[in-house]
Amino acid sequence: MTQSGLRWHRVFIAILIAVVFVTAWSPWITNEYAITVVVDTLGGPDQLYDYLGTPTPLRDVPKTVVRAPFVDLVYFPSEAMYIVTFWGGVF
Repeated sequence: MTQSGLRWHRVFIAILIAVVFVTAWSPWITNEYAITVVVDTLGGPDQLYDYLGTPTPLRDVPKTVVRAPFVDLVYFPSEAMYIVTFWGGVF
């Protein structure tokens, strides 16, 4: 392999690592965005949710966001967890 080919190979690997790192971090998915996407997926803030056996509007259900590589986890304490992917999908 020539010097220019080896240099190009190293640059390509560095760029690839940077892209994977930024995607895993996903700074465009904020806590507020993750909560909003989950609430919208479930029907909006006025939608009733059976939280701990009591029908409660989604806006009143406590929510916690935990960041993990490639996803954000939106928890409804003692009830449910929703996964928000780096592209904004909800599972």
